[in-house]
Amino acid sequence: MEQVYEQKRKQLLDDLSNMSEVAEEMLQNAINALDEKNGDLAWDVINRDDVMDNYQVTIEEEVSRLLSLDKPLMSDIQYSIALVKIASDLERIADHATNIAEIVLELKNEEYLQSLVMIPELANIVKDMLDVVLEAFITKNADLAEAACRQDERVDNIYEQIYNKNLKLISKKEDLENINQVFSFTNVAKSLERIGDHATNIGEETIFILTKKRTKY
Repeated sequence: MEQVYEQKRKQLLDDLSNMSEVAEEMLQNAINALDEKNGDLAWDVINRDDVMDNYQVTIEEEVSRLLSLDKPLMSDIQYSIALVKIASDLERIADHATNIAEIVLELKNEEYLQSLVMIPELANIVKDMLDVVLEAFITKNADLAEAACRQDERVDNIYEQIYNKNLKLISKKEDLENINQVFSFTNVAKSLERIGDHATNIGEETIFILTKKRTKY
């Protein structure tokens, strides 16, 4: 029974690792598509969203089967629940990357507003957060996870700056013709901010798995 348990646990971790790779690629491609106004890349992101949905369902089913094998220890139950939460956060990250890709398709024929240059800075921070928390999970490094989680406040601050700047643009009569693009870029920033939140959630679950201590950032 122990051998069967370890085999299923390994399969679960392999699927979660594959899921995290797809999530990272989707986020990177969404950011690149936005920067390059690349419709083909945006469609690639959108078309992979179903892959992430399938991974989430598979992982949930694998956890259910894993916990039904025998009377699991409390630590095994907590670990399995944490993996399900991480899979859920990865799926939500993919959803937000898809939202960004859809906005790219709406804006790909427009000239971007120069006043929205903080978006790439926010995108880079969020991408680094996701990279680091996933590395922390794989390498079992709680300190690395904590370092990534501490970036969430920075993400929130930049999003607030973008939001306030865009609010001022909307209030200016001379910028009324750009109002749709301002709203679109505000939604991009919000999606990036939410991705930062989900990366933080993954970091918190990683810390819990490794230390058995609950932390909130």
